[in-house]
Amino acid sequence: MKRTLSWMVGLGLMVSIGYTDGYLWLSAEGETPSPRVYRFNLRTRQIDHVIAPSFIQSGNQPTEYGMLAYDGQSLYIGANNRKFVARVNPYTGAVQSVTAYNMCECFFGHHWMRDGAFKNGEFWRAAPPHDPSNQLSVLYISDSAFTPIGLRYNYTLNFPTIGIEWVGDQLYLTTPDSFVRAVLDPEEDYLFTHETYSLSGIPSDHQLGGLASDAQSEALYVATASATESAIWHLEVDDVAQTATATLIATLNDKGYPLGAIPASMGFVPSVPGDVNGDGCTDDADLLSVLFAFGSNSVAEDLNSDGIVDDADLLLVLFNFGSGC
Repeated sequence: MKRTLSWMVGLGLMVSIGYTDGYLWLSAEGETPSPRVYRFNLRTRQIDHVIAPSFIQSGNQPTEYGMLAYDGQSLYIGANNRKFVARVNPYTGAVQSVTAYNMCECFFGHHWMRDGAFKNGEFWRAAPPHDPSNQLSVLYISDSAFTPIGLRYNYTLNFPTIGIEWVGDQLYLTTPDSFVRAVLDPEEDYLFTHETYSLSGIPSDHQLGGLASDAQSEALYVATASATESAIWHLEVDDVAQTATATLIATLNDKGYPLGAIPASMGFVPSVPGDVNGDGCTDDADLLSVLFAFGSNSVAEDLNSDGIVDDADLLLVLFNFGSGC
């Protein structure tokens, strides 16, 4: 199956490539003194919101707040070295509740928890070993209450899984230097194998990181980092040919993402139509923003990305007034 770019037509007012709207939340593994989480706006091509998670008050502090799995209502942020998970507002990042995996924290003595994905009421996490040369990567599966319901091991050494994402019925993974499709055998539910795809378009000095997908359009994204830059890419995947072709969306460090950090986790959240300020609610604030910017080329208020803030953008707010509120 070949997954290609999709097109959207809305109210006769805009025609745009399907991956130009919505938000990508990015972790920042290794950011000091404390890792934060960054929101990249696909429409404006800017980082427009940053949160500093603080739901772990004592003990070992995370070097990454990752997971970043969206269940259609909330975004979930998990630590890479602790069992705690925060359910947050998917637009503002405000913490709604904090829970924990029903597991022993001894797991983190040999494995990390990295990127996450949600499918059919289950959370999947990529769990690479601390030492991939003599330990096995794990896919850690839990229910919506974070009770473990499965572990799948891959018997390939030097295979540290980082990114994970479901696209339809296909599960894709990244390691620092490869993009793969996971093969799940229902007869051996403790194992997974993988097929490595030929990946093109990404510089060889970039390390692959988190994966994210727009469930509606099935657009797939990958984050990468090198010593000199971090970036987000759109992936066109051909499962028959086992190829993945990357197209650059944006580099990140000139937009406020910290140089040297790794976006090892990434999650997609769809935008609310007409929501200018990205708080998840189309309301008076958005209407005023468009009115004050009317006639300008302000990217934030140019909702249909045609280069000018005009009647079309105003109508998008009015037609969607109250959405998400």
